[in-house]
Amino acid sequence: MSSAQVDPHDKMRARDVNKVARGEQAPRPAHQYGTVSPPPPTSSANNKKEEEKLQTTDSSSSDYKMRHCYVKYVEYERCITQKGEKAAECEKLGIHLRSFCPTEWIAEWDKEREEGKFPEQI
Repeated sequence: MSSAQVDPHDKMRARDVNKVARGEQAPRPAHQYGTVSPPPPTSSANNKKEEEKLQTTDSSSSDYKMRHCYVKYVEYERCITQKGEKAAECEKLGIHLRSFCPTEWIAEWDKEREEGKFPEQI
């Protein structure tokens, strides 16, 4: 670019700075860290919709967790049956099962297996 040509972005910046200098445009205020504006008040209709959405989300996520735990339990028990409890793969499955799934579920499934009422063939 020659010195006679002005970059359009520079030209716009210069206009903005000139407006601020003349007092036509207020400068952007400095950001105060740690300040957060309060959330807008919600209406009762929105609250009902949000509660319904949360209820469906919670129930579907708990269903997913139950199914996932059930599948992992069956995989773990099959691994123990086929490879033994000391196999590295079985240990990994057991750690995952015990860390992700509630112990009440695992205890209930163990009890069902002992009574012969567990629906899955292991």
